[in-house]
Amino acid sequence: MDSKKSTLPAIHRKIAASPLLEEHAIKGTLRRSLRSRGSGVSSPALARWGGAAACLAGLSYGALGYLDDPDSPGFVTYTVVPALELTTPALFLGGIVGLYSHLGRGGGRLRRTGLVVGMLGTALGVVQGLDWWPTLPYLGNWLTPLFAGLALAGAATLLFEDAQRLLGAMVLVSATLGWVSLLTDPAFPGVLVPTRAVHVGFAALFCVSAIAWGWALFRRLP
Repeated sequence: MDSKKSTLPAIHRKIAASPLLEEHAIKGTLRRSLRSRGSGVSSPALARWGGAAACLAGLSYGALGYLDDPDSPGFVTYTVVPALELTTPALFLGGIVGLYSHLGRGGGRLRRTGLVVGMLGTALGVVQGLDWWPTLPYLGNWLTPLFAGLALAGAATLLFEDAQRLLGAMVLVSATLGWVSLLTDPAFPGVLVPTRAVHVGFAALFCVSAIAWGWALFRRLP
């Protein structure tokens, strides 16, 4: 009986050292790692790049509004403005991707919906900026889904995410400023109160707010 007891630990050590069991253990570790990555773990590098893109998007948006004037020189009208019409939505797309990365893909449904709507709107803006399909401009202004998506994501983060309330408030304020600017733009088909001075003022504030939440995202503030 004692000899049997003495041999049991040796048998257990052999089983534990089995290459087959080691292989299963490695595979299990890899599966858990992949699941954790796919469950919403944010990427610091992607969030930083998104924050930088949002800052540049605010600057690009302001430059586009300033230079898009009938009295601008031909080079500005036919070269610089079309380039800004492409880079502005592309940079905002990068900013929203950074938000999605930082806030986590495992967030609430309302926040995810807002971020996806914002991505689709900015993607539409990129395609419209490329001017490949003449019918795409009739799909509407890409700023509408951008502001709607930012408002949803910001409100959901502010209300339901304690750790991210500051960033959520900044995004919500930015979306609100954008909406006021858009709804007072005389050139916007859905304008409520066409007031150019109000439109220009709130557009400038939106540029500053985009730079602000982009910087917060770059610094990864809560």
